[in-house]
Amino acid sequence: MFKDSLIILRKELRRMFTDRRLLFMLVVLPLVMLPLMYSFMGKANKARMVEINSYSSRIAICSGEGGEEVKGWFLESLFTLNAHIETTGINELDSLKQRVIDKDLELLVVMPENMDEHVRDNSVFDLSIFYNSTGDYSMFAFDQVDIAFAAVAEAIIRKRIIESGMPEDVLTAFTINQQLSADETADLAEEGSAMGKLIGVMMPFFIVIYLFANSMKVGLDSVAGEKERGTLAMLLVNQVSRLSIVLGKMISVMVAAIVGAVSSAIGLRIASRYLIGMSRDSGASISDYTMGSMAILQFAIVVVPLAILISSLVLLVSTFARNVKEGQGMIMPVYIAVMVMGVTTMQTGDIPPEWMRLAPIFNSLVVLKDIFMQNAVWGNIVFSLATSLAVASVLVFITLRMFNDERVLFRI
Repeated sequence: MFKDSLIILRKELRRMFTDRRLLFMLVVLPLVMLPLMYSFMGKANKARMVEINSYSSRIAICSGEGGEEVKGWFLESLFTLNAHIETTGINELDSLKQRVIDKDLELLVVMPENMDEHVRDNSVFDLSIFYNSTGDYSMFAFDQVDIAFAAVAEAIIRKRIIESGMPEDVLTAFTINQQLSADETADLAEEGSAMGKLIGVMMPFFIVIYLFANSMKVGLDSVAGEKERGTLAMLLVNQVSRLSIVLGKMISVMVAAIVGAVSSAIGLRIASRYLIGMSRDSGASISDYTMGSMAILQFAIVVVPLAILISSLVLLVSTFARNVKEGQGMIMPVYIAVMVMGVTTMQTGDIPPEWMRLAPIFNSLVVLKDIFMQNAVWGNIVFSLATSLAVASVLVFITLRMFNDERVLFRI
């Protein structure tokens, strides 16, 4: 039986690795696409930030009567920003709001009347800052003005404290990390752990997508394609057990899936340098990420059963479908569901919901995330392996039943 399976496997692998277009899709595309994608993302993000920082924001100041001195403090705080300041009266308020809506202004600051009196009386006054949340320049200007005005607020409070005869130190209850020595760092994360978390969030998604996509490329043609070409019937009349055919084809599909997944993992690892470039932090926790031999072993223990599960699922659909086109239509909802699973695991925090560790595919993705973050537990690894193989066994059994019934296999 296994000898026959190996013969079929060699036939399928020969077909796979002699097809240049298929080989390009399995190996070259994920290896090249991910670094290129993150390279473009990093460059585009950097160029966008340079553009926003160099943009001269248009800010209108609309103030009432009796606040010239305090108004001057606010205007002075804005002079350090890259901004063009307009000062207007309160009677132009409606037209100024419309200019913000039209993105002719980034911000509109409305100051109340008698601000000088409020400061002297130690009373609270309210500023209104109108912005347009659909504009990047407007949101950037709001953040910058908010920081500048916070400094003015601190100066006003400091002035009140000094005038009351109290020491300035009363404003500062404590400081944080101001007395660390030069060789100390407050971030105690292990070397590379921050990059491990970043990769751990993204890598499982890409792995499961490429496992499924590559299984589809090979698996649908493996059975449904042979139905169209008329070669499956010829294979079935030979003295080869149906189980040998199923196992040989499933292993070939699994090999294609794993090749694509490993290629995408290498591509994402190469792309991680661009992720580092997009990060503000360049410390050891970001840049010094490595995977040890134990993590690689854990990765293999989880990915191989997951590939078997996905391959058996694709092979089941391919066996039931009359042709490749019908198989593509049948497998697409499943592919979308797997994509949703990958995205869902990207949104979980450090401690995912317990049901994710119990559900097939979900638990493999969660464990992969733990492996890349270097905090995987062997119990979870073994459980994900067991569930993947258990579900795959059921799918292989159903596929074998289909192969043993020509009425189902050829949908007579």
